[in-house]
Amino acid sequence: MPPRGPVLSSCTLIASVRQPLSERVLWTSSTCKRSFTPLRGFCKHISATRRVPTVAVVAPHDSPAIALMPHEQAEFIVADSLDQMRSHPSFGSVEAMLWIPPGPPSLLSELWRGGHVPHCRWVHGFYAGVDAISDFARELAASDVPLTNGRGAFSSSLAEYAMAAALHFNKQIPRCMSNRQQRKWDKFVMHELRGRTLGLVGYGDIAKATAKIARAFGMRVIALRRNASKPDETGLADLILGPYSGPIQPSHKRALFSESDVVVCVLPGTAETRHFVSTAEFEAMKPGSIFISMGRGIAVDEAALVQALRKGTIAGAALDVFEQEPLPTSSPLWECDNLLLTAHNADFTEDYFKLGWNVWSKNLSCYLDDQPLATIVDKRAGY
Repeated sequence: MPPRGPVLSSCTLIASVRQPLSERVLWTSSTCKRSFTPLRGFCKHISATRRVPTVAVVAPHDSPAIALMPHEQAEFIVADSLDQMRSHPSFGSVEAMLWIPPGPPSLLSELWRGGHVPHCRWVHGFYAGVDAISDFARELAASDVPLTNGRGAFSSSLAEYAMAAALHFNKQIPRCMSNRQQRKWDKFVMHELRGRTLGLVGYGDIAKATAKIARAFGMRVIALRRNASKPDETGLADLILGPYSGPIQPSHKRALFSESDVVVCVLPGTAETRHFVSTAEFEAMKPGSIFISMGRGIAVDEAALVQALRKGTIAGAALDVFEQEPLPTSSPLWECDNLLLTAHNADFTEDYFKLGWNVWSKNLSCYLDDQPLATIVDKRAGY
């Protein structure tokens, strides 16, 4: 096995994860001799250095995320096939897996079901959404191996997108642009967000980041969540709607949609959230209200949205996510003038991959310190 790990003087060392904590196999680049050294004695000399775990990364080698891989934190085995993964000399030492799309989700299942990673004690999904690996997550649910995700990495950008979309329609930006093109002096009444109600469908990290900005605009914030009894430690929501036990009822949804001037859907993609927003919800919305979707496209019934836009039931909508991506050119959504459409890139910032690695590193620190992981996913619920 080629020596890898933290640099000390002129030597490079790595601890074998297959040995007990008190007996680590050490490799030194200067001597390449193996010796058993008590971990406590070893740490006296490198107190600022952590052991370097071996991580199986399910991703293509040309993924842009690979270029920013923090090699000082782990030994990474990058592959998108089982044969490639198994051919690596350090494969037997894998103790964690990392999925970076578009790496094949099936490879995670192959590695897990086939017993190829018997020492695996943690799995991480690079993105916030784990719907693409839901089958694997259910397999993993039978074990106590935790699954984490990139939750929080991209929330600020998505919150900005939500407010930009709200302002796009609230300030009638398309009308302003048309007036300029037509050289038309149109002194129309300008609306405000101040005093309006923002309704959040889902109340996770993205929703809370959006609520924070909305409150700065002077908006009232209400949220719909699966468990309304769960405390809102942030205090950002003026009202939490939803059940204290059992599933969300139509009356809960109707209350949020009918009371909101701007609705932002940030639901994950699960069997339970499919078409969570449909005809009844759009018909419950106020005239002149705005709908924004930036969670997962499956949560919105696009046919129902098209009808709501064509009939003028709502003033406009902004979609960054879709039921099928890329959005087919045959989709009637392309023909809706009162629709702001982006290609699932509202969070694709210049530091996108860096932010993703930051969340992974935060979880790694927790893992190495034997602390609760930072962004745990409910493997059965799928988020």
